[in-house]
Amino acid sequence: MVDEDIIIYGDRITIPTSNDSLGIQFHTALMENKEEPLFIDVFSGESVTNKAVFKNSCRLGQCLRNFGLVKGDVIAVCSENNIYLFDPVLAALYSGIIVSMFSPLYTEGEFIHIANISQPSVIFCSVQSSSVALKAKDRLKKTPKIVIINDKSDYRECQSMENFILENISKNFDFNKFIPHPLNVRDDVAFVMHSSGTTGLPKGVMLTHFNYNTTFGIFNLTRATVQHAQVSLAVIPLFHAYGLFLLCERILWGGQLILMSNFDPHIYLKTIQDYKIENLSIVPSIANFLAKSEIVNKYDLSCVKVIYCGAAPLSRNVQEGLIERLKVDQVKQAYGMTEATLGLIIHSDINKTAPNSCGRVLPNVSVKVVDIDTGKSLGPMKTGELWFRGDVIMKGYYNNPEATRNAIDENGWLHTGDIGYYDHNHMFYIVDRLKELIKCKGYQVAPAELEAILLSHPKIADAGVVGISNERYGEVPFAFVAKAQNQSLSESEVESFVAEQVSPYKRLGGVKFVSNIPRNPGGKILRRYLRDQFFIQKSNL
Repeated sequence: MVDEDIIIYGDRITIPTSNDSLGIQFHTALMENKEEPLFIDVFSGESVTNKAVFKNSCRLGQCLRNFGLVKGDVIAVCSENNIYLFDPVLAALYSGIIVSMFSPLYTEGEFIHIANISQPSVIFCSVQSSSVALKAKDRLKKTPKIVIINDKSDYRECQSMENFILENISKNFDFNKFIPHPLNVRDDVAFVMHSSGTTGLPKGVMLTHFNYNTTFGIFNLTRATVQHAQVSLAVIPLFHAYGLFLLCERILWGGQLILMSNFDPHIYLKTIQDYKIENLSIVPSIANFLAKSEIVNKYDLSCVKVIYCGAAPLSRNVQEGLIERLKVDQVKQAYGMTEATLGLIIHSDINKTAPNSCGRVLPNVSVKVVDIDTGKSLGPMKTGELWFRGDVIMKGYYNNPEATRNAIDENGWLHTGDIGYYDHNHMFYIVDRLKELIKCKGYQVAPAELEAILLSHPKIADAGVVGISNERYGEVPFAFVAKAQNQSLSESEVESFVAEQVSPYKRLGGVKFVSNIPRNPGGKILRRYLRDQFFIQKSNL
């Protein structure tokens, strides 16, 4: 029996958690808040007000109902950061329709894998991301309708969102009379996000309305000492759990969200300066830029007071560089995962104590550190796998009960695959990963996916991929390749072969040719030995 004696509990407090669905809460907030710009595109200057979002999402909400979608059906949204991205999200949530968030960076193969998980009836795309959707459309298990969100005219084989609405609602439709459906918030799924979990290819993470309601309640309390920012800047992708939360909080708590579809250093810094943004939500690659780039000196960033950094670990050097350079009060690191809605641990204190720590466990969340060999929970300063339990933990993986059982045990503990420990003050430190997942630029990269691509090359006999530390990106994938007999192959050829088939963040950060890939008797790659080979090679340079 697994020992459960040594458990660290977050503060046991009463969290004001809504029993209304996200659709009802968002609808109420948009209806009641005063009219003001809500989403602003930093490149084009185009903006939409909260009242415009309210009107269009209600019209689209009725359109989806008339189109035949009901509670439990699925739509997908695939777009770069866009001021119209949230309209279909809201429209679906109003009726209990599940929203699956897709990356616009997917290749055709990646798109097919992801779409076949949730099998959406409608995929809402930007013009820019529609080409991959169109190529993949006829190869999916379920053929979806594809709708363009950011063009008023039909585009190629896609219908514009406005024409889709006009085709499916009456001319005298009154959006003010549109009413969201009540739901069972504890059981009904709001979003299917995508994560590789502890191993393997990406899976669909089912997050309920209650998962989000609990997260909103927790973060509302943890930020009680920091005034809610009226203006936020989102360069973090909105299809990512971190970016999606930024979207949701702007709807619920008011203010403006400035959107960047891609990172432009000068535009990013000028936006912070001109809009006097006080709270920055970033990932380590941006933190590294802010701490080291000479460009930063050209702009006045004295408005910045607090920096939140998540998605991957932040090195101590970069963290200290941020504090010194920007003269910020706080750099708050956080630890979380898609399977936990957003966050599990956050550093809520000024980072002058335990600077390498990601903080303490969030309120009403429990954690234990488990010995990976014995299954026993461990005390302070002892390293093991982190297990979590609480109302923020996912319902499970979509249509994948086996993967769900492997991730969440019979007692409700989520096995993260992350290795860490806590000190005598219950500050947590992440030191390694039991799982094989690589985190590059805050994105998840599954080694198995890259290995499958490598093995499809006729000149490659075997391959293994590991993540190696990179100060700028957190980690990058590094491939060990065993050539087929009597074959000639260069590192650049291997890198190009992979780059042609994957999103930019999955591209290899290096290649080393080896005679064989070390494996255990069961055939599992011994990645620790591969990492050792990398560091031996590095030390010999």
